[in-house]
Amino acid sequence: MNPRGWAIALTSALGLAIALWLDWSVLLAVALGLGSILLAALALRRPSVGSWSDLSAPVRVVRGDAAAIEIGVTVPSGSTRWVSAVDAAGVDRRFIPFAGPVGTLTWPLDTSRRGLFPVGPSRLEAGDPFGVSARVLAARTPSPVLVVPRVHTVDARISSGLDEAEEAQERAGSETFHSLREYVVGDPQKLVHWKSSARAGKLMVRRMVDTTVPWLLVVLDVNARAYDREGAMFEDFDSPAFEESVDTAASWAWHGCGADQRVLLATTSLAPASGSGVLAAEVTARTRESALDWLAIVEPVAAENCGPGRVEALLRRQGVGRAVLITGRRTETSAAWVARWRRTAPVSTVVGHR
Repeated sequence: MNPRGWAIALTSALGLAIALWLDWSVLLAVALGLGSILLAALALRRPSVGSWSDLSAPVRVVRGDAAAIEIGVTVPSGSTRWVSAVDAAGVDRRFIPFAGPVGTLTWPLDTSRRGLFPVGPSRLEAGDPFGVSARVLAARTPSPVLVVPRVHTVDARISSGLDEAEEAQERAGSETFHSLREYVVGDPQKLVHWKSSARAGKLMVRRMVDTTVPWLLVVLDVNARAYDREGAMFEDFDSPAFEESVDTAASWAWHGCGADQRVLLATTSLAPASGSGVLAAEVTARTRESALDWLAIVEPVAAENCGPGRVEALLRRQGVGRAVLITGRRTETSAAWVARWRRTAPVSTVVGHR
């Protein structure tokens, strides 16, 4: 029996004892009724075995998109009417529709928050209509899903920083050797580095970088105090506002990289994003998805763990043309940071989702 079953049993026994002692007929009827419910639940014929397996389970979802895990369930014998799936906390329970011994469970996922989460049910149980007892038929390890930021549309000239005249001009550019990488189908043959290929035993090509293409530095403000609700007398963190700012940073990084601009993505935190070990990410058309994965695990941090120093160092990097700070609201702290950064390069501020 579960705690509810034991509570009913104890209540029934105490009620029966008090009713007999006081000759209280109403209490006696209630106690006997509770006892009858408990006996009926325990006498219910439950399945003894069951199995389940994931039919489909997403591993990466965009924030706000509908997503669900599909699980196939088999209970070979016994009544399947009260068979349900329960999460690890025992809070979310869903009964499974069966067609004979086979059923399909659709378990919706909460995608309102970014991050890496274990999702789905953890126990397959056979219970009763009163919820006083349950038999575990099978267990399941919750599967991880990564919820990444949502990318919104950003005006190309806003994200690139070009006006119409500049946009019409063709950038001449000059390519410089950056590093070696493994050959990918479609790479020009002239980029193959034959000596390195012979040593590595596989085709290696030169990675070339156009040194004339400027960098846009996209800075996400992760200072928790920048996301306090307006007018709050005490600290009152606004989680939806932070999520909107992360979406905005993702949008600028996604649309900002192209033939005429490269993107550096960073935060105001003095430490790497949780679990990533990365202080700043270079974003290209090929690595935009990885940038979203990096932003998926970014979290707000305490004010004392934020500062302007790392961003200032990135602004001094060769080729960084300008920067944009994306924050929840303008504060004295962020205004001081922007004033300091503007000594090195042009810096603009974006508040919330734009």
